[in-house]
Amino acid sequence: MTADQQRPAGAPVAGETLYPRFSSQEFGRRWAAARALMAREGVDVLVVHGESSLNRHAQADVLWLSGFLGNRQTYVVVGTAGAPVLFVHPHNHVPNAREMASVEVRWGGPDAATAVAHHVRTLRAVPGTLGYVGPVPVQAYLTWRHLLPEWTLIDVTAAFRQLRLIKSDEEIAWTRRGAALTDLAVQALIDGVRPGMREYELAALVDGAALPAGGLLHLAYLSSTPQDATTVCVPRQNLSERIVQRGDVVNCEIGISYWGYSGQMHRPIFVQAEPTPLYRRLCDVALEAYTRCASRLRAGATVDDVLDAAEVIHDAGFTITDDVLHGFVVGLLPPSVRTRRTADGPHRPFVFEAGMCVVVQPNVVTPDLRAGVQLGNLFLITTTGAECLHRLPVQYYITR
Repeated sequence: MTADQQRPAGAPVAGETLYPRFSSQEFGRRWAAARALMAREGVDVLVVHGESSLNRHAQADVLWLSGFLGNRQTYVVVGTAGAPVLFVHPHNHVPNAREMASVEVRWGGPDAATAVAHHVRTLRAVPGTLGYVGPVPVQAYLTWRHLLPEWTLIDVTAAFRQLRLIKSDEEIAWTRRGAALTDLAVQALIDGVRPGMREYELAALVDGAALPAGGLLHLAYLSSTPQDATTVCVPRQNLSERIVQRGDVVNCEIGISYWGYSGQMHRPIFVQAEPTPLYRRLCDVALEAYTRCASRLRAGATVDDVLDAAEVIHDAGFTITDDVLHGFVVGLLPPSVRTRRTADGPHRPFVFEAGMCVVVQPNVVTPDLRAGVQLGNLFLITTTGAECLHRLPVQYYITR
Protein backbone atom coordinates (compact mmCIF):
# COMPACT_ATOMS: atom_id res chain seq x y z
CA MET A 1 0.00 0.00 0.00
CA THR A 2 1.35 3.43 -0.97
CA ALA A 3 1.58 6.42 1.35
CA ASP A 4 -1.25 8.08 -0.60
CA GLN A 5 -3.48 5.05 0.01
CA GLN A 6 -2.75 5.02 3.75
CA ARG A 7 -3.54 8.65 4.47
CA PRO A 8 -7.09 9.80 5.32
CA ALA A 9 -9.24 11.05 2.45
CA GLY A 10 -8.50 14.68 1.71
CA ALA A 11 -5.48 14.90 4.05
CA PRO A 12 -2.37 16.77 2.84
CA VAL A 13 0.53 14.76 1.49
CA ALA A 14 3.49 14.60 3.88
CA GLY A 15 5.52 17.80 3.64
CA GLU A 16 2.71 19.72 1.91
CA THR A 17 1.14 21.86 4.59
CA LEU A 18 0.04 24.95 2.68
CA TYR A 19 -3.10 23.48 1.09
CA PRO A 20 -5.09 20.26 1.30
CA ARG A 21 -4.82 18.05 -1.77
CA PHE A 22 -6.66 15.06 -3.12
CA SER A 23 -4.67 11.87 -3.58
CA SER A 24 -2.92 10.95 -6.81
CA GLN A 25 -5.37 8.04 -7.13
CA GLU A 26 -8.29 10.49 -7.00
CA PHE A 27 -6.83 12.66 -9.74
CA GLY A 28 -6.01 9.58 -11.77
CA ARG A 29 -9.68 8.59 -11.55
CA ARG A 30 -10.79 12.02 -12.75
CA TRP A 31 -8.35 12.17 -15.65
CA ALA A 32 -9.36 8.68 -16.76
CA ALA A 33 -13.03 9.70 -16.64
CA ALA A 34 -12.28 12.81 -18.72
CA ARG A 35 -10.45 10.74 -21.34
CA ALA A 36 -13.26 8.22 -21.48
CA LEU A 37 -15.61 11.13 -22.18
CA MET A 38 -13.26 12.35 -24.92
CA ALA A 39 -13.38 8.93 -26.56
CA ARG A 40 -17.19 8.83 -26.40
CA GLU A 41 -17.57 12.35 -27.81
CA GLY A 42 -14.89 12.02 -30.49
CA VAL A 43 -12.70 14.69 -28.87
CA ASP A 44 -8.93 14.76 -29.49
CA VAL A 45 -8.08 17.59 -27.07
CA LEU A 46 -10.22 18.77 -24.15
CA VAL A 47 -9.99 22.39 -22.95
CA VAL A 48 -11.71 23.26 -19.67
CA HIS A 49 -12.28 26.93 -18.84
CA GLY A 50 -12.74 28.60 -15.46
CA GLU A 51 -13.36 32.16 -14.30
CA SER A 52 -13.71 33.90 -10.98
CA SER A 53 -17.44 34.57 -10.62
CA LEU A 54 -19.43 33.43 -7.56
CA ASN A 55 -16.37 33.74 -5.33
CA ARG A 56 -14.33 31.51 -7.65
CA HIS A 57 -16.82 28.65 -7.72
CA ALA A 58 -17.15 29.14 -11.47
CA GLN A 59 -13.70 27.51 -11.41
CA ALA A 60 -15.38 24.23 -10.44
CA ASP A 61 -14.50 22.32 -13.63
CA VAL A 62 -10.87 23.49 -13.52
CA LEU A 63 -10.62 22.66 -9.82
CA TRP A 64 -11.91 19.14 -10.44
CA LEU A 65 -9.18 18.41 -12.99
CA SER A 66 -6.28 20.38 -11.51
CA GLY A 67 -6.79 20.96 -7.78
CA PHE A 68 -6.40 24.72 -8.26
CA LEU A 69 -9.10 27.15 -7.14
CA GLY A 70 -8.00 30.14 -9.17
CA ASN A 71 -8.90 33.71 -9.94
CA ARG A 72 -9.33 35.28 -13.35
CA GLN A 73 -9.24 33.16 -16.52
CA THR A 74 -7.82 29.65 -16.27
CA TYR A 75 -7.70 26.73 -18.71
CA VAL A 76 -6.87 23.06 -18.26
CA VAL A 77 -5.83 21.24 -21.44
CA VAL A 78 -6.16 17.45 -21.56
CA GLY A 79 -4.70 15.36 -24.36
CA THR A 80 -5.21 11.67 -25.02
CA ALA A 81 -2.07 10.85 -22.99
CA GLY A 82 0.09 12.46 -20.32
CA ALA A 83 -0.88 14.75 -17.46
CA PRO A 84 -3.14 17.76 -18.04
CA VAL A 85 -1.60 21.24 -18.18
CA LEU A 86 -3.06 24.25 -16.36
CA PHE A 87 -2.73 27.68 -17.98
CA VAL A 88 -3.02 30.62 -15.57
CA HIS A 89 -3.36 34.07 -17.10
CA PRO A 90 -2.03 36.63 -14.55
CA HIS A 91 1.73 36.11 -14.15
CA ASN A 92 1.68 36.82 -10.43
CA HIS A 93 -0.87 34.02 -9.90
CA VAL A 94 1.45 31.34 -11.31
CA PRO A 95 3.58 30.78 -8.17
CA ASN A 96 0.54 30.14 -5.99
CA ALA A 97 -1.00 27.89 -8.64
CA ARG A 98 2.16 25.78 -8.56
CA GLU A 99 1.85 25.46 -4.79
CA MET A 100 -1.73 24.28 -4.97
CA ALA A 101 -2.27 22.43 -8.26
CA SER A 102 -1.70 18.73 -8.92
CA VAL A 103 -0.81 19.31 -12.60
CA GLU A 104 1.84 21.21 -14.49
CA VAL A 105 1.23 24.97 -14.36
CA ARG A 106 2.19 27.38 -17.14
CA TRP A 107 1.74 31.11 -17.52
CA GLY A 108 -0.82 31.87 -20.18
CA GLY A 109 1.07 34.91 -21.41
CA PRO A 110 -0.65 38.10 -22.56
CA ASP A 111 -3.47 35.99 -24.08
CA ALA A 112 -4.12 32.61 -22.47
CA ALA A 113 -6.38 31.50 -25.33
CA THR A 114 -3.44 31.90 -27.73
CA ALA A 115 -1.19 29.88 -25.41
CA VAL A 116 -3.84 27.16 -25.29
CA ALA A 117 -4.07 27.04 -29.09
CA HIS A 118 -0.30 26.66 -29.45
CA HIS A 119 -0.31 23.87 -26.87
CA VAL A 120 -3.13 22.10 -28.70
CA ARG A 121 -0.93 22.02 -31.80
CA THR A 122 1.90 20.39 -29.83
CA LEU A 123 -0.47 17.67 -28.60
CA ARG A 124 -1.71 16.80 -32.10
CA ALA A 125 0.14 17.59 -35.32
CA VAL A 126 -2.90 17.14 -37.57
CA PRO A 127 -6.25 18.90 -37.16
CA GLY A 128 -8.82 17.18 -34.98
CA THR A 129 -11.70 17.98 -32.65
CA LEU A 130 -11.32 20.34 -29.70
CA GLY A 131 -13.98 19.89 -27.02
CA TYR A 132 -14.43 22.85 -24.69
CA VAL A 133 -16.04 23.04 -21.26
CA GLY A 134 -17.47 26.07 -19.49
CA PRO A 135 -18.43 29.65 -20.42
CA VAL A 136 -15.56 30.21 -22.84
CA PRO A 137 -15.35 33.94 -23.71
CA VAL A 138 -16.24 34.73 -27.30
CA GLN A 139 -12.80 36.35 -27.74
CA ALA A 140 -11.12 33.05 -26.80
CA TYR A 141 -13.41 31.10 -29.11
CA LEU A 142 -12.60 33.42 -32.01
CA THR A 143 -8.88 33.10 -31.23
CA TRP A 144 -9.16 29.32 -31.52
CA ARG A 145 -11.10 29.64 -34.76
CA HIS A 146 -8.32 31.84 -36.15
CA LEU A 147 -5.31 29.83 -34.89
CA LEU A 148 -6.89 26.38 -35.35
CA PRO A 149 -8.82 26.97 -38.60
CA GLU A 150 -9.06 23.31 -39.62
CA TRP A 151 -10.09 22.07 -36.18
CA THR A 152 -13.67 21.27 -35.22
CA LEU A 153 -14.80 22.98 -32.00
CA ILE A 154 -17.60 21.39 -29.96
CA ASP A 155 -19.17 22.22 -26.62
CA VAL A 156 -19.03 19.23 -24.24
CA THR A 157 -19.87 21.12 -21.04
CA ALA A 158 -23.03 19.16 -20.23
CA ALA A 159 -21.34 15.80 -20.78
CA PHE A 160 -18.29 16.83 -18.72
CA ARG A 161 -20.38 17.96 -15.77
CA GLN A 162 -22.04 14.58 -15.65
CA LEU A 163 -18.63 13.30 -14.53
CA ARG A 164 -18.83 15.50 -11.42
CA LEU A 165 -22.31 14.42 -10.31
CA ILE A 166 -21.29 11.37 -8.26
CA LYS A 167 -18.80 12.28 -5.55
CA SER A 168 -15.88 10.08 -4.51
CA ASP A 169 -15.23 9.26 -0.86
CA GLU A 170 -12.54 11.96 -0.79
CA GLU A 171 -14.91 14.53 -2.22
CA ILE A 172 -17.61 13.62 0.29
CA ALA A 173 -15.10 14.11 3.12
CA TRP A 174 -14.33 17.63 1.88
CA THR A 175 -18.03 18.34 1.39
CA ARG A 176 -18.75 17.37 5.00
CA ARG A 177 -16.17 19.91 6.10
CA GLY A 178 -17.80 22.59 3.95
CA ALA A 179 -21.20 21.73 5.43
CA ALA A 180 -19.84 21.97 8.99
CA LEU A 181 -18.32 25.38 8.20
CA THR A 182 -21.68 26.51 6.81
CA ASP A 183 -23.40 25.40 10.03
CA LEU A 184 -20.90 27.49 11.98
CA ALA A 185 -21.49 30.55 9.83
CA VAL A 186 -25.30 30.39 9.93
CA GLN A 187 -25.26 29.93 13.71
CA ALA A 188 -23.07 33.05 13.95
CA LEU A 189 -25.62 34.94 11.84
CA ILE A 190 -28.52 33.81 14.05
CA ASP A 191 -26.62 34.74 17.22
CA GLY A 192 -25.36 38.06 15.89
CA VAL A 193 -28.32 39.72 14.15
CA ARG A 194 -29.34 42.87 16.01
CA PRO A 195 -31.61 45.84 15.27
CA GLY A 196 -29.56 48.73 13.96
CA MET A 197 -27.25 46.63 11.79
CA ARG A 198 -27.18 47.19 8.05
CA GLU A 199 -27.73 44.26 5.71
CA TYR A 200 -24.12 44.19 4.58
CA GLU A 201 -23.03 43.87 8.22
CA LEU A 202 -24.91 40.58 8.39
CA ALA A 203 -22.53 39.18 5.77
CA ALA A 204 -19.63 40.22 7.99
CA LEU A 205 -21.03 37.92 10.70
CA VAL A 206 -20.98 35.04 8.24
CA ASP A 207 -17.49 35.77 6.94
CA GLY A 208 -16.15 36.44 10.42
CA ALA A 209 -17.16 32.96 11.54
CA ALA A 210 -16.02 31.14 8.41
CA LEU A 211 -12.56 32.57 7.75
CA PRO A 212 -10.99 31.86 11.16
CA ALA A 213 -12.22 28.26 10.88
CA GLY A 214 -10.57 27.76 7.48
CA GLY A 215 -13.64 28.33 5.33
CA LEU A 216 -14.05 30.26 2.09
CA LEU A 217 -17.17 32.32 1.43
CA HIS A 218 -19.19 30.94 -1.46
CA LEU A 219 -22.59 32.58 -0.96
CA ALA A 220 -23.92 35.11 1.52
CA TYR A 221 -27.26 36.14 0.06
CA LEU A 222 -29.30 38.04 2.66
CA SER A 223 -32.45 40.14 2.79
CA SER A 224 -34.36 41.88 5.57
CA THR A 225 -37.88 43.26 5.55
CA PRO A 226 -40.54 44.24 8.09
CA GLN A 227 -43.17 41.55 8.42
CA ASP A 228 -46.06 44.01 8.45
CA ALA A 229 -44.86 45.91 5.35
CA THR A 230 -42.89 43.25 3.56
CA THR A 231 -41.25 44.10 0.24
CA VAL A 232 -38.86 41.21 -0.50
CA CYS A 233 -39.52 37.47 -0.68
CA VAL A 234 -36.09 35.97 -1.40
CA PRO A 235 -32.49 36.56 -0.23
CA ARG A 236 -30.75 39.42 -2.03
CA GLN A 237 -27.58 38.72 -4.00
CA ASN A 238 -26.41 42.31 -3.49
CA LEU A 239 -26.60 43.40 0.12
CA SER A 240 -28.28 46.74 0.74
CA GLU A 241 -27.76 49.54 3.24
CA ARG A 242 -31.14 48.87 4.81
CA ILE A 243 -31.08 48.99 8.63
CA VAL A 244 -32.44 45.89 10.34
CA GLN A 245 -35.31 46.59 12.72
CA ARG A 246 -37.01 44.68 15.50
CA GLY A 247 -39.77 42.52 14.02
CA ASP A 248 -37.98 42.01 10.69
CA VAL A 249 -37.63 38.69 8.94
CA VAL A 250 -34.18 37.92 7.57
CA ASN A 251 -33.92 35.37 4.76
CA CYS A 252 -30.54 33.90 3.96
CA GLU A 253 -28.77 31.61 1.51
CA ILE A 254 -25.37 30.78 2.98
CA GLY A 255 -22.64 28.60 1.53
CA ILE A 256 -19.17 28.20 3.03
CA SER A 257 -16.66 25.96 1.30
CA TYR A 258 -13.66 23.90 2.23
CA TRP A 259 -11.47 24.72 -0.78
CA GLY A 260 -14.41 24.80 -3.14
CA TYR A 261 -16.50 22.03 -1.55
CA SER A 262 -19.40 23.97 -0.11
CA GLY A 263 -22.38 23.42 2.08
CA GLN A 264 -25.59 25.39 1.49
CA MET A 265 -28.21 26.34 4.03
CA HIS A 266 -31.32 28.53 4.21
CA ARG A 267 -33.05 29.58 7.44
CA PRO A 268 -35.71 32.26 8.16
CA ILE A 269 -34.63 34.46 11.09
CA PHE A 270 -37.09 36.69 12.95
CA VAL A 271 -35.53 39.63 14.78
CA GLN A 272 -36.68 39.74 18.42
CA ALA A 273 -40.29 38.96 17.49
CA GLU A 274 -42.56 36.05 16.73
CA PRO A 275 -43.57 35.50 13.10
CA THR A 276 -46.89 37.02 12.11
CA PRO A 277 -49.70 34.63 11.08
CA LEU A 278 -48.72 35.02 7.43
CA TYR A 279 -45.07 34.29 8.06
CA ARG A 280 -45.86 31.40 10.37
CA ARG A 281 -47.97 29.91 7.58
CA LEU A 282 -45.16 30.46 5.05
CA CYS A 283 -42.70 28.73 7.40
CA ASP A 284 -45.09 25.81 7.98
CA VAL A 285 -45.56 25.24 4.25
CA ALA A 286 -41.83 25.58 3.57
CA LEU A 287 -41.08 22.96 6.24
CA GLU A 288 -43.73 20.63 4.86
CA ALA A 289 -42.41 21.01 1.30
CA TYR A 290 -38.82 20.51 2.49
CA THR A 291 -39.76 17.39 4.46
CA ARG A 292 -41.79 15.87 1.63
CA CYS A 293 -39.11 16.51 -0.99
CA ALA A 294 -36.30 15.19 1.21
CA SER A 295 -38.26 12.05 2.04
CA ARG A 296 -38.57 11.18 -1.67
CA LEU A 297 -34.82 11.31 -2.32
CA ARG A 298 -32.85 8.08 -2.70
CA ALA A 299 -30.95 6.28 -5.42
CA GLY A 300 -33.49 5.50 -8.16
CA ALA A 301 -35.83 8.39 -7.34
CA THR A 302 -36.75 10.74 -10.19
CA VAL A 303 -37.46 14.42 -10.72
CA ASP A 304 -41.15 13.52 -10.91
CA ASP A 305 -40.97 12.30 -7.29
CA VAL A 306 -39.71 15.74 -6.24
CA LEU A 307 -42.32 17.53 -8.37
CA ASP A 308 -45.09 15.49 -6.75
CA ALA A 309 -43.82 16.44 -3.29
CA ALA A 310 -43.52 20.14 -4.18
CA GLU A 311 -47.20 20.41 -5.17
CA VAL A 312 -47.98 21.09 -1.50
CA ILE A 313 -46.70 24.65 -2.06
CA HIS A 314 -49.35 25.45 -4.65
CA ASP A 315 -52.04 23.51 -2.78
CA ALA A 316 -51.47 25.93 0.11
CA GLY A 317 -52.02 28.94 -2.16
CA PHE A 318 -48.34 29.93 -2.51
CA THR A 319 -45.71 29.78 -5.26
CA ILE A 320 -41.89 29.88 -5.59
CA THR A 321 -39.20 32.16 -6.99
CA ASP A 322 -36.11 29.95 -6.54
CA ASP A 323 -35.59 26.30 -7.49
CA VAL A 324 -37.05 23.76 -5.09
CA LEU A 325 -33.99 21.53 -5.59
CA HIS A 326 -30.70 21.73 -7.45
CA GLY A 327 -27.55 19.67 -7.80
CA PHE A 328 -24.48 21.00 -6.06
CA VAL A 329 -20.79 20.67 -5.08
CA VAL A 330 -18.68 22.25 -6.49
CA GLY A 331 -20.98 24.94 -7.87
CA LEU A 332 -24.35 24.26 -9.49
CA LEU A 333 -24.97 20.90 -11.15
CA PRO A 334 -27.99 19.11 -12.63
CA PRO A 335 -30.83 18.75 -11.95
CA SER A 336 -32.52 22.12 -11.54
CA VAL A 337 -36.07 21.49 -10.31
CA ARG A 338 -38.81 24.09 -9.92
CA THR A 339 -42.47 23.03 -9.77
CA ARG A 340 -44.79 21.90 -12.53
CA ARG A 341 -46.70 25.18 -12.39
CA THR A 342 -43.65 27.47 -12.46
CA ALA A 343 -41.35 25.64 -14.91
CA ASP A 344 -40.98 27.00 -18.44
CA GLY A 345 -41.72 23.52 -19.79
CA PRO A 346 -41.50 19.86 -18.83
CA HIS A 347 -38.49 18.99 -16.69
CA ARG A 348 -35.89 16.77 -18.32
CA PRO A 349 -35.92 13.19 -17.04
CA PHE A 350 -33.37 12.65 -14.27
CA VAL A 351 -32.67 9.71 -11.97
CA PHE A 352 -30.84 10.31 -8.70
CA GLU A 353 -27.86 8.08 -7.93
CA ALA A 354 -25.96 7.29 -4.75
CA GLY A 355 -23.09 9.74 -4.27
CA MET A 356 -24.87 12.75 -5.75
CA CYS A 357 -25.33 15.90 -3.65
CA VAL A 358 -28.39 18.13 -3.93
CA VAL A 359 -29.81 21.15 -2.12
CA VAL A 360 -33.47 20.99 -1.07
CA GLN A 361 -34.49 24.65 -0.65
CA PRO A 362 -38.18 25.53 -1.06
CA ASN A 363 -38.57 29.31 -1.29
CA VAL A 364 -42.28 29.64 -0.50
CA VAL A 365 -43.71 33.04 -1.45
CA THR A 366 -47.04 34.77 -1.81
CA PRO A 367 -48.47 35.04 -5.35
CA ASP A 368 -47.74 38.79 -5.39
CA LEU A 369 -44.05 38.05 -4.53
CA ARG A 370 -44.10 40.46 -1.59
CA ALA A 371 -43.53 37.96 1.23
CA GLY A 372 -41.68 34.69 1.45
CA VAL A 373 -39.28 32.47 3.35
CA GLN A 374 -36.64 29.94 2.33
CA LEU A 375 -35.68 26.77 4.15
CA GLY A 376 -33.01 24.37 2.92
CA ASN A 377 -30.03 22.05 3.38
CA LEU A 378 -27.45 20.11 1.39
CA PHE A 379 -28.08 16.34 1.10
CA LEU A 380 -26.04 13.31 0.06
CA ILE A 381 -28.06 10.75 -1.92
CA THR A 382 -27.66 7.18 -0.64
CA THR A 383 -29.12 3.81 -1.63
CA THR A 384 -31.67 4.04 1.18
CA GLY A 385 -32.52 7.73 1.31
CA ALA A 386 -30.83 11.11 1.60
CA GLU A 387 -28.43 12.13 4.36
CA CYS A 388 -28.65 15.75 5.45
CA LEU A 389 -25.08 17.06 5.75
CA HIS A 390 -26.03 19.92 8.07
CA ARG A 391 -26.64 19.74 11.81
CA LEU A 392 -28.45 23.03 12.52
CA PRO A 393 -32.12 22.20 13.28
CA VAL A 394 -34.51 22.73 10.37
CA GLN A 395 -36.78 25.50 11.66
CA TYR A 396 -37.24 29.24 11.78
CA TYR A 397 -35.28 31.16 14.43
CA ILE A 398 -36.16 34.08 16.70
CA THR A 399 -33.22 36.20 17.88
CA ARG A 400 -32.94 37.39 21.45
